[in-house]
Amino acid sequence: MSAKIIAVVNQKGGAGKTTLAMLLAGSFADAGHSVLVADTDPQNTAVHWAGMGEGYPATVEDVSGEEGKLHKALRKRRDAYDYIVIDSPPAAAAPVTRSALRLADLALVPVIPSPLDLWASVRIREAIIHAREKNPQLRARLVVNQMQPNTVLAREVLGMLPEFGIPLLAASLKSRTAYRQCAALGMTLAALGSRAGLAILELEALRREVESLLSGVDVPGRGL
Repeated sequence: MSAKIIAVVNQKGGAGKTTLAMLLAGSFADAGHSVLVADTDPQNTAVHWAGMGEGYPATVEDVSGEEGKLHKALRKRRDAYDYIVIDSPPAAAAPVTRSALRLADLALVPVIPSPLDLWASVRIREAIIHAREKNPQLRARLVVNQMQPNTVLAREVLGMLPEFGIPLLAASLKSRTAYRQCAALGMTLAALGSRAGLAILELEALRREVESLLSGVDVPGRGL
């Protein structure tokens, strides 16, 4: 067994890196996989999330001290898990972000559909391109977060995304209370039950798409 490694990265804070990392890791764990969340952000938001309750099913560890040696530390633990999800700090040029991208199979870049958020993400695109010099198998996808459908702004921003240079996941996460409740209660989305029904469907669609990418099914759309 050798874990598939997903790095959740962006230059801009507030884009939803930790939310995406913890929701996705929790979904993998609820599906029966062994999962490690590597919290590389000194704020340790992922660690705090898991510590709010007793039911979060993935292992969450503070690895912020590894910095540029993260890829070496996680490579040694790859055989112990099915998936490793890296929650990165909001800094494209940080040694720990570069180290995460050096090891990852897939980089997920959450973006809020606003021009400012998209422009702020340009540096992470450059970091991904640079990382592929040492990790040529690295793939990358944008993930639209806090989506508010049927708004003019959302449609305009979605129209800009093809020019960004990183392919877009078909699945997206809308702005839902259920996602914030998970963080407040320290649990996964599935643990909220029927009250999170629509959110659960969204997240399952995202997880299935990520699984397909990691299995190589989506080869024609490799992009960055």
